[in-house]
Amino acid sequence: MKIVKFRDSENTLIVRLDTLDDLWAVQRIVFPQDLVKSKSLRRFKPMEGSKGELKEVTIRIRVEKVEFDKASQTVRFIGTIVEGRPIEYIRLNSHHTLNITQGDVIEITKAQWHGYLMDVVRNAVEATRRPKLGIIAMDDEKTLFAYILGYGIEFGNEIYSGLSKRLSNKDFQEALKKYFESVEGMITNMEVDTIIIAGPGFTKDDFKKYMDDTGFTKKMGKKLLYFNISNVERSGVYELIKSEDVAKVLHGEAIRKEFMLMEEFLRGLASGSSKYGIENVSNAVSGYEAKAVLVNDSALSEPNMQKLLESAEKNKIEVVVFNSDDEVGRQLHSFKDIACI
Repeated sequence: MKIVKFRDSENTLIVRLDTLDDLWAVQRIVFPQDLVKSKSLRRFKPMEGSKGELKEVTIRIRVEKVEFDKASQTVRFIGTIVEGRPIEYIRLNSHHTLNITQGDVIEITKAQWHGYLMDVVRNAVEATRRPKLGIIAMDDEKTLFAYILGYGIEFGNEIYSGLSKRLSNKDFQEALKKYFESVEGMITNMEVDTIIIAGPGFTKDDFKKYMDDTGFTKKMGKKLLYFNISNVERSGVYELIKSEDVAKVLHGEAIRKEFMLMEEFLRGLASGSSKYGIENVSNAVSGYEAKAVLVNDSALSEPNMQKLLESAEKNKIEVVVFNSDDEVGRQLHSFKDIACI
């Protein structure tokens, strides 16, 4: 994401959305009653009953609903037109959908830009500058692929080895070579700068030797790092993210911070220092008994939630926005989408 301009006097932020992460970020910060402006296509019918034709227009709508479609990589802002040009193609107060994709520039106008919303924007800008990360969890049965994105973890395909102890040594080595070749092919196609390869046992070590001996490690042009984990399921990937071994690699990644904060919250439940739910968190905030408030992005548009978060900001308490669709966000949802430590 790139911030093109912020017009403070109008509370208007202009941003260019460069990646899927940016689309995800912007749908978190636009709420009903906000104004969004962008280029769009609108069907113009010069005569009643005619089919009409699509015209390029610039439209500002008052948002009623926001939808994020990862499959089509589109954010849809649905609302009513409050302004547009050319005026002859615009009908004020009629409904319209702005379909926003990568590369688009949009203007977002709010009654007020809270700090926690600007943090989402700043994090998206910083994420653009950080190396892109991939994770491979592998053992002698299968390999699981994942990506560390601004909005969390995106899990990809699995490759099964086909290895069996019943195979002769020759057949086993041939099957192992094919397995490693398949994994190497997937690595080649991963659009990332750094790949963390982790797993239990010796398979990852054998794979490293294969990559070094064949010269693929040097040809890749990607940084390959190797770590231990207990399994190659999703839980193993989460274990890796929380591990101190990869702390430096994942420094600055939102997903690791969310996991660490959730673990601190869970530990605090036993001592009573952690709170959850609107009423309990509100009391902790007003009593200066919280150092950080954890909130799911799915709850940000709720008026009572916004009031609480505004109080937290006034009291200089950090607000951290979680991805409600990710593992840690689903955990937070079980605690009513809002907690504090």
